[in-house]
This record gives sequence, C-alpha cells and structure tokens, in this order.
Amino acid sequence: MSARVPKVAPQMKRWKVVRGDMVQVMRGRSKGEKGKVVRVHRKKNTLIVEGLNLVKRHQRGNKEHKGGIFTKEAPIHYSAVRLIDASDGLPCKVRWGFLENGEKVRVSKRTGEIVPKPEDLGVRMRRKDGDMDTPAEAVRKVTYKPPAFLELKQQYLQREAADAW
Repeated sequence: MSARVPKVAPQMKRWKVVRGDMVQVMRGRSKGEKGKVVRVHRKKNTLIVEGLNLVKRHQRGNKEHKGGIFTKEAPIHYSAVRLIDASDGLPCKVRWGFLENGEKVRVSKRTGEIVPKPEDLGVRMRRKDGDMDTPAEAVRKVTYKPPAFLELKQQYLQREAADAW
C-alpha cells in the first residue's frame, strides 16, 4: 500500500486581498463578521483575520511559559471572505482596473468605486531580535585573517596570470 500524498491547492495568480484590508467572512462559523487581515498565506490560499475564526489550542508548558488552553485565530480560505467597499461598508467582489495614468487599482464590481489599498501595506512585518540572535556589530567584525602562506600563494597565482598574458 502506497503512502498517501496530500493534495496541494493551486495557488491564486493575482491576489486582490492584502494584509491590512477590511474583510467580511461569508461562510463558516464567523459568517457575517468583519475584521482586518493580519496575515496572508499565499501558498495555502488562506488568510488570518484579526479576532475571527477563533480556535482553542492546547500548549505544553516550559520554563518560560505556563501551559494551558489558548485561543488563537485560525486561517480562513480566501474564497470565504469578501473585501469591504470603502464607499458604503458592504462586502463586494473586486476586479482590477487601470487609472488614466496607467496605475493598477482594485475596483468594486457592485459600485464601481476604487477600493484603496491599506496605508500600512508598505511596512514589512519584521521579526524581532531575540536573546539568541547575534548582534549586527558582531556579524560585521572581521574575525578571520588567512595565514601568510595563503597570501603568498595568491600573489604567486597573480604573477603567473600576468606572465601568461
């Protein structure tokens, strides 16, 4: 009997939902609720929406953290959410459109209004340096000096190359 291989969902080519957008959930437990997109998993075609689709997770304790049951947001499939139209606050389907200057924008199919991208979209999410990370000044510090014979070998090879010409 062969091992079961999980199916990989085809990835969306052009995402219309980005981090920071306001969306409304159309299906599932959180149906009808609105929230802000916290993270987009493009390879899995899922989104994490702030405060929606909450699940309980059991976590074992360690020296730093006490164990217990914690509530966190679970991913939602992109097809289960709709963007909120900024003009009237209702969910809408979105298409791509172009302005006169050639800029590509998202346009609501229902109202024809432009759905603006969030302001904080240009700010990348960076991970915070922890206790175990090497400081930047230590990384830039030169700590290795090659032995003298390697320098002589390099000079010899340069002379050989110059003589060959």
